[in-house]
Amino acid sequence: MWLPILICLGAAALLLGPILLMQPSAGQRREAKLRQCALDNGLRVHLQVPPAGVDVPNYVKTMAMYCLPWTEQGDTRHVWTLVKKNYSHELHCHGRWDWGIKCESRDVSPVLSLIDQVPEKVIAIAGGPQGLCGFWSEIGSEADVEAISEWLHSTAEKLKVARAW
Repeated sequence: MWLPILICLGAAALLLGPILLMQPSAGQRREAKLRQCALDNGLRVHLQVPPAGVDVPNYVKTMAMYCLPWTEQGDTRHVWTLVKKNYSHELHCHGRWDWGIKCESRDVSPVLSLIDQVPEKVIAIAGGPQGLCGFWSEIGSEADVEAISEWLHSTAEKLKVARAW
């Protein structure tokens, strides 16, 4: 009498076990929620190799890059990267920020004037074919995504108004 019940329970465990293991973890659900918030704010999320000069552990192979696409095609030709360092130094281009890739073909002063408002969790900013971007570790909340989005939108608008970009 107990044998058929045990066989049915074993069969159910064999069927449900792999299905339950394929469920996303809490961390994966949190990242998906952050990325959906970014999409809702008009940003695109890319996973990229961290820019040269970013202080990340060796095991970090990719990092989230939240990008606001350019509204004009002319902006896609110029590639630049600014990286936040752990300390301020007079050899850096602006306090704790230093160039990863410097755009030699353009005046970069409009970007440098807007660096002080970059959200604290952003560890690098970049401009390139994908748009104006901020690199961060995705350790945070939707409020951090909102702050990054707000900074990217206002900075892109100021660069457009400055007509330098």
